[in-house]
Amino acid sequence: MKKIGAVIICAVVAVCLAWIFLQDKVTVSGNVAEIRVNNEVVQTLDLNRNTRITLQGKNNITLVIVVDNGSVYVESSECPDKICVNKGRISKEYETIVCLPAKTIIEIKTLSE
Repeated sequence: MKKIGAVIICAVVAVCLAWIFLQDKVTVSGNVAEIRVNNEVVQTLDLNRNTRITLQGKNNITLVIVVDNGSVYVESSECPDKICVNKGRISKEYETIVCLPAKTIIEIKTLSE
């Protein structure tokens, strides 16, 4: 009985370790960043084209959004908490940056070509 329990624990640990090490390898890099303000798509940025835009979000909050080397990040924002700025770069499909005061969401997507 103890032998079966040890085998099960070892199997669970092995699966968890494999998931941790392979998680980054199975996520897909996206090719566009979709920007929504107040749940309305306002712009789609190509992640293969370095760009810097200034975006007016809700509540008169201005964000500077940068696409650089296949990733996107918020360089600066007038929001009080700066969570969107501190999120850093995103590039994998379904990753998001959210600025609640500006009601702005940046989401990585993969558009078929």
